Amino acid sequence: MGKRHPHFPAWQWRACLDHHGHPSNPVLQQIAVPLFIVAFLLMVSGVFSLSLANVAIGSLGMIAALVLQCHGHEEP
Repeated sequence: MGKRHPHFPAWQWRACLDHHGHPSNPVLQQIAVPLFIVAFLLMVSGVFSLSLANVAIGSLGMIAALVLQCHGHEEP
């Protein structure tokens, strides 16, 4: 598989900051990813329990997470 970078998390964080337009963008993405996961699970739970409220809230949460993710990738 090849050699691993000796300080992979620190290297990855620096590389991430270099590829984003603003330093707050990675923070937005760290919020968006868990939000997307929780919203998806809520939506799936709503489908199986036939709860329209859970499906609606989950859908809105997924859309909000995608908007945050897209905003995090915008260039200044």
